[in-house]
Amino acid sequence: MTTASDKFADDIFTYIRNQYGKNVLKTVQSDKNKSVVSKLLESAANQHDDVEHAANKIIAMLRLNP
Repeated sequence: MTTASDKFADDIFTYIRNQYGKNVLKTVQSDKNKSVVSKLLESAANQHDDVEHAANKIIAMLRLNP
C-alpha cells in the first residue's frame, strides 16, 4: 500500500525525470545523496510544498542545476 508521502516522492521523482532527464534523476537517487534527499522530501511534505517547488528545491540544494 502506498502512503501519501510515497506518492508525493514518486511525483517529485517523475517531475525531475521529465524536466531534467534520467541522468539527473539517477544522481538525485544515488546512495551519496539519499539522506539529503530524504530530509528535503520530509521538509517539503511538512511545509505542504507543491511537487514542482519541492523538485526544484532538491535540484538546487544538490547543486545540480544545468
